[in-house]
Amino acid sequence: MVSSRTTKLQAVNTMLQTIGEASTNTITGSVPYEVSLAEDILDEIVRDLCGDAYVFNTEEDVTLSPNVSNEISIPGNYVQVRSVDEEYVIRYNGGSPILYSMRDKSSTFDNDITVEIVYLLDFEDLPEAAKRYCTIRAARIYADRLVGSQDIRVFSAQDEVEARAKLNTFVHAIGKANMLNDSSSVLNVLNRQI
Repeated sequence: MVSSRTTKLQAVNTMLQTIGEASTNTITGSVPYEVSLAEDILDEIVRDLCGDAYVFNTEEDVTLSPNVSNEISIPGNYVQVRSVDEEYVIRYNGGSPILYSMRDKSSTFDNDITVEIVYLLDFEDLPEAAKRYCTIRAARIYADRLVGSQDIRVFSAQDEVEARAKLNTFVHAIGKANMLNDSSSVLNVLNRQI
């Protein structure tokens, strides 16, 4: 019986086992190249996944306030700042991330704004379905980059498809998607002017 959540170490070991490497006891400190590469690829896949808005990495109705320079500083774990009536992007001012209004073509704000935030999460903070998908996808990419075996690719690609399906099932189950409210094509028909 599995009783604990998947750890980053377990994910890295899954990746190592995919190419026939021995498991590791640690991913901290001085580690072999294969272990370091596996962790880097896993982090890359987690960043890629969190680049999209999912119910588990998105928070609505977040109020952001300007600082004394009338700029809104953005923490490093914000991937997107979204609003229904405004387009925002994250820009860098002297290396520090700040919010930029595409409509106003400005990074200065006079008032608080309420937005939706898409967060970059650590592997450990992902739900199990997302961890599984990231692990399987990272294992396939790791095997492709390190050994390039077509046999490994075929087996892991099928595992990746199944893990993605489970992730989508998880997201839809907790997101409670509604075809009348969550489909842009249906909303366009419902909201047309008569």
